[in-house]
Amino acid sequence: MTWDGLLAPHRGVDLANETGTPIVAIDQGTVYYAGDDSTQNFAFINNFYGNMIILHLNQQWQGHSLFALYAHLSSIDVDIGQTVDSGEKIGAIGESGAAMAPHLHLEIRIDEPDNYLMVRNPELWYAPFPSTGVLAGRILDHHGRFIPGQLVVIRCPDGGRRSVETYWNQRTHPDDIISENFVFSDIPEMVCQVETEIQGVLHSQSVQIIAQEIAFVILRQSG
Repeated sequence: MTWDGLLAPHRGVDLANETGTPIVAIDQGTVYYAGDDSTQNFAFINNFYGNMIILHLNQQWQGHSLFALYAHLSSIDVDIGQTVDSGEKIGAIGESGAAMAPHLHLEIRIDEPDNYLMVRNPELWYAPFPSTGVLAGRILDHHGRFIPGQLVVIRCPDGGRRSVETYWNQRTHPDDIISENFVFSDIPEMVCQVETEIQGVLHSQSVQIIAQEIAFVILRQSG
């Protein structure tokens, strides 16, 4: 979310909906934190997330602990130390903290729930809608290095306009295994064309989107 380039992307995904829309647990877990961030810092400033919940998920990944952070809530329905089931209501969408409109800001953090630098892209972690899949990939220069802030366009037969920018800096950590620098979720199952223009040269690759799976593509600048 950049508000059409006015803001730098932040470490999470924004899911817009009306104030009061229920928010449910992404999986089974225990409430690590429930409250606001007026006195405790979970980002680079206080009062960034507003009313928030952090769940310590029961499942681990590659031996690492997983935490789901929900922010900008209008209400909190759980307490610290409470166990929750997958799909259980834990709060409601709002616009508390640094929010310009009602939405849910969702993050996945690895090992350190208080550390803003330990975030991973949540679009790799929540299941896409039925009959849709996820596209992840790397946009590389001719040295094989990530190109930051690069526009990626995804053209599909359904005519939907889909675009995303690559991560803006190396402090945005990619997944430890697939090492991506962009992700786009909830694409219907079909063959799409992934395009990016690097120094005036268009690079493109077709990719099959498969329901409930992560498709992967690499576009590299020739040199």
